Amino acid sequence: MRARAWAVLVAALLMALPVTTPAAAQAEVRFHADSGDSCPHGVTGGVLDWLEGPVVKPTVRVEGTLSDSGPLSWCTADGLYSRATFTAYDGAAVVDTESVKADDGEASFTFELADPAGVAGIDQVVVRVCRFSNTPIGISYCGPAAAYQMP
Repeated sequence: MRARAWAVLVAALLMALPVTTPAAAQAEVRFHADSGDSCPHGVTGGVLDWLEGPVVKPTVRVEGTLSDSGPLSWCTADGLYSRATFTAYDGAAVVDTESVKADDGEASFTFELADPAGVAGIDQVVVRVCRFSNTPIGISYCGPAAAYQMP
């Protein structure tokens, strides 16, 4: 009888203990990239937020804005739009890519970069802003790529 009472007491104590899982590692990095123009037509900036852990699939949350000859810009509209591309890498392998478009204004965005299979980590994100013509005939060009390493 005494052994049973002890077993019940131990079981009750174990059930009362909080069950925790290891927290996901999280680290934020500010990013900035532009189209390379002397007049800042295409500019993006914001935060890359790395989330990793034993329970959480490796993910980078991306939050920011892309401006194309926006309302506060002294640049005049030029018939081009801006596209910011975010490419996530695990070593040399591309894990995921997303892009955002803005045309004569500012676009806010929030999205996540992650391996669709949930296996590969992300150790680097490359951000690049390119500009394209709004017509089938016209120019296109890109600014320098900005690479951000996982902290």
